[in-house]
Amino acid sequence: MKLFDLKERTVIVSPEALLIPEFEKLWKKDKTKDKGVAIKQLSFIYFVCDYRSPYRSAHTINKLESIVGKDFMKDENYTPDPDMRVAMEKYRELQRTPSMSLLDAAKRTVHNLTDYLESVDLTERDKNNRPVYKPSDVTSALKAIGGIVDSLRIVTETVQKEVSESGSLRGQRRKGNREDPR
Repeated sequence: MKLFDLKERTVIVSPEALLIPEFEKLWKKDKTKDKGVAIKQLSFIYFVCDYRSPYRSAHTINKLESIVGKDFMKDENYTPDPDMRVAMEKYRELQRTPSMSLLDAAKRTVHNLTDYLESVDLTERDKNNRPVYKPSDVTSALKAIGGIVDSLRIVTETVQKEVSESGSLRGQRRKGNREDPR
């Protein structure tokens, strides 16, 4: 089952998505005629949470929400309300596979390593005038980067293959007219 799709730069909500209580609640809460608020909220959820989102690959979750908030909600300080947070978590849960969980953990680790390397100042001293960072700390991290990048690439390719093969969430495939949850 595909919950959302993209068509002409717009998120299209599948009828099945509105059967899921968390998405239905957002839809029903929107009293506008064209459901513009709900479409924006579901677009936000899609672009923040979907593994196929072009926004996900380049940003940490905090930056991601700010950028997508600016682009879709027209507010870079946009904060999803509690109903949106619940719907976001449901969307993540519905599409998650073990390799996707591994990819998320790997990306967090890479971002942490990047932050570490950007913050290292080899001239920094502690209160006893000893170096805070040793060059060997940095060289060890740098030596590990090649393996980390290769591993991240492999896990990313695995997730992309899962998503493209299934075309849906959690690897569900169609067989005849029924959902086959293989």
